[in-house]
Amino acid sequence: MSKVPALNKERRFPLNMTSAHELILKAKNGVKGNKTSGRYALPAFNVTTYQGIDAAVGAFETLGSSGVLAFSNSALKHFGYGDAIKGLERVHEYVKLVARDSSVKIATHLDHGDYISEGGRKVLQAAVSTLTSVMADNSTDHKNKKATSLEMNIEATREVVEMAHPLGVSVEGELGVLAGVEDEDTHSEVSTYTDPQELKVFLEKTGCLLLAPTIGTMHGPNKGKPGDVVKLNIELAHECLKIANSINEDIVFVAHGASTLYPQVVEHAMAQLKEMGAISDAANTWRDFVGTDWKQIEGLIGAGFCKINTDTENRQTYLASLLAAIKQGPAKIDIRFFEKATYEGLYKSYMQKLIMAGNYGVWHEPKIDVNSFKFEL
Repeated sequence: MSKVPALNKERRFPLNMTSAHELILKAKNGVKGNKTSGRYALPAFNVTTYQGIDAAVGAFETLGSSGVLAFSNSALKHFGYGDAIKGLERVHEYVKLVARDSSVKIATHLDHGDYISEGGRKVLQAAVSTLTSVMADNSTDHKNKKATSLEMNIEATREVVEMAHPLGVSVEGELGVLAGVEDEDTHSEVSTYTDPQELKVFLEKTGCLLLAPTIGTMHGPNKGKPGDVVKLNIELAHECLKIANSINEDIVFVAHGASTLYPQVVEHAMAQLKEMGAISDAANTWRDFVGTDWKQIEGLIGAGFCKINTDTENRQTYLASLLAAIKQGPAKIDIRFFEKATYEGLYKSYMQKLIMAGNYGVWHEPKIDVNSFKFEL
């Protein structure tokens, strides 16, 4: 088998844009500006609207953070009115415009792309020529609802690496299956832990520098039973890190299903629902939301999981902010009023996660006192 091409680090992307790997490796090595401190992580924000892009970039700018904007296949279809390829083109041009005036570095990333299905291959090929990083999630055959073989996963992921690395586009693979529902295109009923021996073979044969092992997180808003703390396999995470470092210390891990749950957001939403006379079923749904405990995520960051995918908590914040805006102005015929309210909610939510992850002061000093920041709606 021929040698896997190394990631082209000389590639120059549009102004202030770069691959996710460059930014995440800085986090693994604790690099901020010209200083080296403790390890931190990059929340990769799954965005589905232009407003979400603006709010995330606003948070990056305020905190001097490295930024990862992630787009799922369903999000791209939303941007392209049903056509993911058109959505890619639109997102690329918009982020390029926003990044042009940025004071930080930003990566654009395809989340849960696959190189197994015909449609997935087309989107992934387009993403390699458009975005700065891609995920090649070949761990699951979604059509037949089953895990793929290790051989198939390696072969498909390696093809993507061979296509993307010469262009400077970093590739994220996945090993194991993560349960839960992220959107209509990404869901599984079961989880399987990553096997350390398979991890070694996968990393050696694919050459990917970003990997999402499965260690107990889940997609979606219900990651366990209310009141329970979902335990992650931190011991396995450290074992995986030791193996990865023995192959290439530039390999970094990714935690999927890493959304936390902010009690103040739940309380805010339920307060609006109660005053709107919609407390019963809707409130019960909010009451049942369970996120991934932050202490568990901190354990993963220590084990080299320096990209933590974040989506559900931002959707919850958006909805809670919208409910409050509707209650405040139920007859207000002004779209800007509602967009401003949801933008502010998203912006604060993004700020909160960036601060929790230690991703601030990377490109310039924060414009606020991060120690006094309080996330309130």
